[in-house]
Amino acid sequence: MIYQEYQPIEPLSDYIQLIWIAESESPDDHYPREKILPDGIVEIVFHFGDPFITYNAAGETLIQPQGFAISQMQKFIEIESNGAIGFVSVRFYPWGAHHFFEKPVNEFIDNTIELNHLWGDDYKNVLQQIKNVNNNEKVNIIQLFLSKCLSKYRKDDHAIDDAIKLIRDLKGQCSVRQVSDKVNLNLKQLERKFLKAVGTTPKTFSRTTRFLYLCHHLQEYENKTMAQLAYELGYYDQAHFIRDFKAFSGLTPKAYYQHNNICFADF
Repeated sequence: MIYQEYQPIEPLSDYIQLIWIAESESPDDHYPREKILPDGIVEIVFHFGDPFITYNAAGETLIQPQGFAISQMQKFIEIESNGAIGFVSVRFYPWGAHHFFEKPVNEFIDNTIELNHLWGDDYKNVLQQIKNVNNNEKVNIIQLFLSKCLSKYRKDDHAIDDAIKLIRDLKGQCSVRQVSDKVNLNLKQLERKFLKAVGTTPKTFSRTTRFLYLCHHLQEYENKTMAQLAYELGYYDQAHFIRDFKAFSGLTPKAYYQHNNICFADF
C-alpha cells in the first residue's frame, strides 16, 4: 500500500496537523480491521477509491460516505477497507477544524457527517478533481479548497483556541476552573465555546487528552503499578483510571498492552 504524508501550507499549518494519502498498489491490498481510539480531533476524508466500512462502539456497521468529517471524541471505532483503497485525509489540530465551517462540531460528535452538510455542494468539485491526478495535485486541490474555507469561516475569538492549547500543554491534568481563569472566560462561556469548537466539554476533552498522553508514553510507565499510574496521571483513584481507560478504548489497560492493531493520532 502507498502511504504519503504532506505538511500543510501556511496559514493552514496553524490549524491542520497533517494531510496524508493511502492508496492500493495492487488489487490484493487490504486495510485490515483496525481500532481507532478517541483522539480529540476532527478528521476530514476525501475518498477517490472505495469508501471504508466503519464499525462503531455500539456494534453498528456503515459504509463511509465519499466525503465526510468525523469527530472521535468519546468512543472508539473500528475501520476496514471495502475494495480499492484510495483516500486523502486531513487531520486538524483540536482547535483547528471549527475555523473551516459554520456548523458546531458537537453536532457530529462520535459520528460521521457528509461534507455537503458542512459546505453544501462546493466539496463535490474537489472529489471530482482529485480522481484523475497525481497525489501531489490531489493535495494541492484540497489545500486550495480549504484555504478558501478558512478565509470564509475563520473565527476571531482566540480565547477558546488558547483554552484548548492550554489543556494539551498540561496533558489534561488541570481543572476547568484553572483553564477558565487563564483565558478570562467564565465557566458557562468556556463550556459553550468548547462544545462548538471541539464537540465536547472541557472536562471530557481533558480526560481524552490525559488518556492520549498515556497511550503515547506507555514505555515510561511500563514498570508502574496501576495505582502508581493513576496517581501520576492525576486520577482520583485506580478504579477511576481503569474506568476511563475502558470507556475510551473498550479495553482494560492490561488488554490494551497486549493489543497490536490500534491506531490514534500523534499527541
